[in-house]
Amino acid sequence: MNETAFDEPLFASLKPGLTSFCYRMLGSMDDADDAVQETSIRVWQSWSTFRQDSSFKTWVYRIASNLCLDKLRQSKRRALPVDLFDPAVAIVEPRDTPPDSAWIWPSPDFGGNPEDRLVRRDTLQLCFIALLQTLPPRRCAVLILKDVFEWSSKQIAETLAMSPAAGEQRLAKSTRDDGPGAASLG
Repeated sequence: MNETAFDEPLFASLKPGLTSFCYRMLGSMDDADDAVQETSIRVWQSWSTFRQDSSFKTWVYRIASNLCLDKLRQSKRRALPVDLFDPAVAIVEPRDTPPDSAWIWPSPDFGGNPEDRLVRRDTLQLCFIALLQTLPPRRCAVLILKDVFEWSSKQIAETLAMSPAAGEQRLAKSTRDDGPGAASLG
């Protein structure tokens, strides 16, 4: 049990990272802001029960993770915009390996225009967020905490209430390409 007063400045120091985590999990800034606010309320309400078995940061992220996972379970993922359709039903596997000129490669930085670089960076970030939304929620959380926040397997396991081995397995499944539709298998 925690007998000290709630440390609001300490929570405030975690807000930017929490907002980033919740945005990546939920795919919407409005939902992320709501999740961080709800996390703040839950942390404040549960402050007296914080036993300090883990760090304050891990405890807060566990609350935020559980909140995001609950929201994702309830919503069954965000609705796609009206102009997006399901992926093609039949994708034909190529029989021959195309030449290097047929593959998509990153464009070279010809002009070095800072505005163009920002647009490319924002586009890549948006693509990453969109790809995260195709993963099952717990895999998504593991991938964000490991690859974006660079947390250790131990921190991730404590935050998501799983063994480090289970976290590593989810990370491996998240980053492995098992073909079309593999992300929806769990």
